[in-house]
Amino acid sequence: MTRESNKEKVRFLDIARSSLAEARTQIYIGIDIGYIKQPVGTVWLDETVALSKMLTGLIARLKSTANR
Repeated sequence: MTRESNKEKVRFLDIARSSLAEARTQIYIGIDIGYIKQPVGTVWLDETVALSKMLTGLIARLKSTANR
């Protein structure tokens, strides 16, 4: 990661997590209007949830090391 401080890294990862939430919203919309097939959309939604959990864990780890 090219960010210098843990604070910068956490901010970057938080923005990434927010972007992932926006993507999840677009997937829901795509499914609702029939642009994305339900089985494919479900897989993508599951993947966004897993990625969000990974980002949350990484953010927590960076925050805990910053507090040491």
